[in-house]
Amino acid sequence: MSAPPGWHPQPDGRERWWDGQQWTEHLRDPAATPPAAAGVEAPYGTPGAYGQPAWQPPQRRGMRGGAQGCLIAVGVLLLLLVVGAVVAVVLFARNVSTAVDDARSAFPTSLPTQLPSELPTGATTVTVRIGEGFPVGDAQVEDGWSLGEAGSFGRPVEGMRVTGGDGQPVFFTMRFTGGGADAETVCTATGDTTSDAGRSVTCVPIFGDVPDDSPVQVTSAL
Repeated sequence: MSAPPGWHPQPDGRERWWDGQQWTEHLRDPAATPPAAAGVEAPYGTPGAYGQPAWQPPQRRGMRGGAQGCLIAVGVLLLLLVVGAVVAVVLFARNVSTAVDDARSAFPTSLPTQLPSELPTGATTVTVRIGEGFPVGDAQVEDGWSLGEAGSFGRPVEGMRVTGGDGQPVFFTMRFTGGGADAETVCTATGDTTSDAGRSVTCVPIFGDVPDDSPVQVTSAL
């Protein structure tokens, strides 16, 4: 049963006020009391006597609501940052893919086999292998050119140089037909002053699967 209100001794030797339902914060020093005789029942108010609840130290409270709210806010912020990073990566990849497609579409996928009619000389066609030299009018494309590795912007023509021709500009097309391939490119060399090594030839990158030993139909003018 519950003890009646009153002052009751505590473990530290002082007395605490019991209001009949709970311990209060009121404390006092105990009044001197004669020692209890042997066999005499403990005075009412002794902790545990007559079913009186013994005093317990206040329990530690859990995390306050403010701290919990801060942790939740930090977690939500981190989640938003992760989602934002994922979205940014996806958008960046799409933009790169679109840029590559636009660049590829800027190059002609089918080049004419006939040179424009306004060129001053008639077109001539020869068939060679990749890397072999060939004449371009009065000039000569030297041996040793090659096709580079295929990339996002096609397969480049590398190491092609032209000599002779009195430094006049040259223009020609190349069509690759080996192994079922049907890819074309346009090449040109400016009329800059020549050197012993010749002039560098610039070609539009090639789109398509071209075998390294493919025959090449070269149509040239100038």
